[in-house]
Amino acid sequence: LFRSPRLPIPPKPADTMPSIDVVINKKTVSLDLGGDAKFGDLMKKLSSEEGIDVAKQVILYNCKEFRMPPYESGKLVIYDGQERTVNEDQKLSELQIDGSEPLVCGELQDEWLEEVKWGAFGHTLYE
Repeated sequence: LFRSPRLPIPPKPADTMPSIDVVINKKTVSLDLGGDAKFGDLMKKLSSEEGIDVAKQVILYNCKEFRMPPYESGKLVIYDGQERTVNEDQKLSELQIDGSEPLVCGELQDEWLEEVKWGAFGHTLYE
């Protein structure tokens, strides 16, 4: 293929993602991650910079809650208020996280998991 010497060669697209802003502990932290970064990479970077363990992080974005609780063996849990899904770690681009809007990160204080027991007339009882 012949190329005219006057035309510049277009650069290859960079495999980088714009920085992602995360609101955490009443401040905003900007994280620079690669274009192929997964959600777990984001959580690990937050853990190293802010000291919140990955297992206790709760990230809110686009009306959804994202977590990686220890009882799910490193899988990503997404809850939209109606449905809870458990997936393998996903790329940020697959989750439409592109840095255009900030994420909010909180720290889980205590996990409240109890076995649900049913009482009379469909009422749920907790011990």
